[in-house]
Amino acid sequence: MLRRAVYPIPSESLPLQMETIGINPEQEYIHRPEGYPCFHWLQTIEGEGEINVQGTVFKLPERSGVLLHPHIQHFYFGRSANWKTYYVTFTGTMATNLAIDLHGAFSDKIQWDRDDQEITPQLERILQLAESGTDPSGWKSSAELYRFLTLLKTNGRKNHLPSLSRRLERIQQLLDWLENEYANPDLGLAKMAERLSIGERQLNERFRELFGQTAYAYLIQLRLRKAKEWLPSRPDWTVRQIGEAVGFRDASHFVATFRQKEGMTPEKYRRLHGPSPLA
Repeated sequence: MLRRAVYPIPSESLPLQMETIGINPEQEYIHRPEGYPCFHWLQTIEGEGEINVQGTVFKLPERSGVLLHPHIQHFYFGRSANWKTYYVTFTGTMATNLAIDLHGAFSDKIQWDRDDQEITPQLERILQLAESGTDPSGWKSSAELYRFLTLLKTNGRKNHLPSLSRRLERIQQLLDWLENEYANPDLGLAKMAERLSIGERQLNERFRELFGQTAYAYLIQLRLRKAKEWLPSRPDWTVRQIGEAVGFRDASHFVATFRQKEGMTPEKYRRLHGPSPLA
């Protein structure tokens, strides 16, 4: 059954602003030489389609879709007898920044695993919310759309690579171990790589893919996070004691690293976040 919801223009600009959402049980041929004026997510529910985006061809079997940027030339059509699709169009004051930050600057295909139980159900929740008429301001739908885009980021995959969630599962054991071992000053890249039985270069590649930094930089960030938890809550501990407790060998290294990353000294952070003295 064809389902389509069109959103009213809100009285105030939203970070993510829904335009339309719907299900098309028999997707027809669409040709847009000048593209679509909003962001456009197109997803296969059943069957298979094909989309041409400025000359790049993507086949769209089940559990796959394409996020089209505005005004990008494209056309698409069904490759099977019945091509059933979900679609969402949206704009908003933060739509461009969010789409680029989460999914890149170019329209691309996203796939997900058969056992994923979140991406398509999230679209159904948004469609049901639209059909219910209980979101006249559009804020609820804006929040649900943001969740959908983040699910595409964490559960989706590109270029046949494992999803972010799958890659994170592979190093979760190491992350849990670091939560207990970060205070060891002898802990370094070699021991971290040994924990996963991989090379140091491969370990850094995984961390860059997941967190945008090396494994050792992640460790330093973890130590500083622990220090920020302890500085206000342990007023009787000196800065040196805090630094040693989170894995730094000497106070000067701790203070210099803290100032570089946080823009202030540990003592200033403690004064800013700790309890004020009684008058």
